[in-house]
Amino acid sequence: MEGIILLRRSSLVVLLALLASFFFNASRVEAATIRISTPRVELELSPGETYSGEIIAENPGDEEVKAKLYLEDWAYLPGGTGAKKFTPVASTPLSASKWITFNPTEEGIKPYGRITARYTVTVPQGAKGAYYSVLFFETLLGTATDEEGVNVLVAGRIGALFFIQVKGTVDRKGEIKSLELKAPEGNKPLEISTTFQNSGNVDIVLGGNFLIMDGAGKVQGRGDLNKIYTFPDSEETGNTQWVGRLPKGSYQVLLTYDLGKGKNRVEERTLAVK
Repeated sequence: MEGIILLRRSSLVVLLALLASFFFNASRVEAATIRISTPRVELELSPGETYSGEIIAENPGDEEVKAKLYLEDWAYLPGGTGAKKFTPVASTPLSASKWITFNPTEEGIKPYGRITARYTVTVPQGAKGAYYSVLFFETLLGTATDEEGVNVLVAGRIGALFFIQVKGTVDRKGEIKSLELKAPEGNKPLEISTTFQNSGNVDIVLGGNFLIMDGAGKVQGRGDLNKIYTFPDSEETGNTQWVGRLPKGSYQVLLTYDLGKGKNRVEERTLAVK
């Protein structure tokens, strides 16, 4: 998870863009980027259990950079696309940020060198379900000029996302609230619209696939369903298009939804192509 940050007049503005995508004049910026070994940390721990691990940050450039480390909360933005929002520590109901300690908080990384960030996670007694945090590594990239001609400092950051499940308490469940199929017509593709409600206590990335069968049971088309990213107690809609051709007739569409950890939901719909 990467991004760029503008530091101007003591304010912090986070731009949801990749490091290579600048929406201002960044000709004077030198890209002092870093890489991390573990962009995703998935843990399953019991209440009261403590776990320690490490993340290695590497400097692939020929100049020393200073890395600042800090925690934030994160959650999926509405829309089900997997886009994320980042907020201060303990600002979300499923925050694990206060469970995590780490060091160092700031350290220089020599050219082509590396540092090791060590973290410890302690799950409190009574915790149930899943909780989330992100450990950011931030470096100063240099200066740039914004649209108003003002010099600003530009920082880049890359984050390690934490997914922490409390062992024996996770309830992975959900419901297909609506499923709509729009038959292909002319150059328009088949459209599949799925609304999924995550009624459990853990994030679910709903994936799956579909088969299109004719009256004789022969498969005439198949494809993967676009993923829908959800947090507990949320409802999101995802859309999938299939660009294949189907002769006029009646078809059965078999859709298998994957909730993760071996849990599936199967739906079947009739599709009339005119």
